[in-house]
Amino acid sequence: MRIYRSIIVLFVLVLITGCGVGSLQQKGYVAPENFHTRVDFTTVKTVMIIPAKTDGVSKNFLFDTGAQVSLIQRDTIIGKSSTMGGASKGKAKVGSEIIGSMRIGDLEFRNTYAGNMDFKGLKEQIPDFGGLIGQPIISKANWLIDYPNKRMEISDSELADATFQTLEIERKGGSPYTFVTINEKKHRVVIDFGSSSRFNVPRGSKLADELMQTLEFKDRQRERYTIGGLQNITEKVGVVPLIKLGNIEFKNVEMNINTSSQPRIGISFFEDCIVYIDNTNGTYKVKKVL
Repeated sequence: MRIYRSIIVLFVLVLITGCGVGSLQQKGYVAPENFHTRVDFTTVKTVMIIPAKTDGVSKNFLFDTGAQVSLIQRDTIIGKSSTMGGASKGKAKVGSEIIGSMRIGDLEFRNTYAGNMDFKGLKEQIPDFGGLIGQPIISKANWLIDYPNKRMEISDSELADATFQTLEIERKGGSPYTFVTINEKKHRVVIDFGSSSRFNVPRGSKLADELMQTLEFKDRQRERYTIGGLQNITEKVGVVPLIKLGNIEFKNVEMNINTSSQPRIGISFFEDCIVYIDNTNGTYKVKKVL
């Protein structure tokens, strides 16, 4: 049995008890009104880390399309508290605040909503850890993510061309969902850039049971960080020979089965791709470059 001691970040579909998520995501705006900037990013266990300044202080933030709200690292929570749930069905108390200024490259996201909490177990792994960037910020711009070259462009204008394939997208709470095809069957998955898993399926789900009948799986132990803290988990790991995303083929995709809220494709699913988050038209576009 292989033991992985690295931390894999897994935030998805952050739920807020007693509040309207949509109205919170809409708070704030971008300055200047017409904008375009380029930034480089680094990764930790494949998850993107973006440098940003919050109210003038430089920090490193996880970029998480699956997070319904942004989250700020605070040693002690501030503001009205709520209960949030994460990808592994864990829960935690978080505070709430308005971020007066988050500057990414030449852009400034002003007065956006965020929760806050103490990320014990994660903040020690990322120098100058500031939290995670969620939909209140992501939804306010178009993001062209060149993952192989670790660069991104952020703009209010069109950044993709006809070489990109447009994905079938649904949204729930602001989080993006699409469909993958396995063995000629379509399956709904969340696009979760806060997860380093390529393809994650909940234990006990119909899809997991079907694939376990036809594929070989091994047990793997590792540490995982999610809402609620650091966990030591045992999961099933196998390889899916072919997954289609639209007409794009992804071969020999590592799949892990564990306790999680829903099927998801993480950022490492797109390690050979440029991904365009097109919030102007409410869709995602992808093209393979490697």
